[in-house]
Amino acid sequence: MANIQWSGLDQIQQNLLRLPAMFADSLRSAANTGATVIKNEVMARAPEDKGVLKSAIYQKHIDELSGADRQVYYVSWRKGKSSELDAFYGKWVEYGHWYVPKKPKGVRAKDHRAANRNVFVPAHPFLRPAFDTQKDAALSAMRNKLAENVRKAIAEINR
Repeated sequence: MANIQWSGLDQIQQNLLRLPAMFADSLRSAANTGATVIKNEVMARAPEDKGVLKSAIYQKHIDELSGADRQVYYVSWRKGKSSELDAFYGKWVEYGHWYVPKKPKGVRAKDHRAANRNVFVPAHPFLRPAFDTQKDAALSAMRNKLAENVRKAIAEINR
């Protein structure tokens, strides 16, 4: 019978227990890199009439939907009405909208409707096309970042 002796099992076990935490950070970093690629393209495509919509674009990590095996980022625009940084009208720009001219005082509603027909303002999509054109580049950037992070984690384990 062969006599087998194991050494270093405790160190291997400790390293294996550290892996999920190490790779969760790596996964978050990779997801952030992909979201940044999408955000940069969204900002490049956003209309710049007054610059409010472009400055309202953000990228945010969503802790509630993220975990050790999944990281979620939102890329969107601030939708509030309370500050100059908010662009509540972003949805109208993305999908188009109906424009109804304001009725001046002293004009009957029936006369106003007869004189001013509703006009459909066409969409100027910027969020959807940005995702469609950059999704492959974002995936590639995420893969590269994840591979880099995994190499760093392995080097740290081997120290």
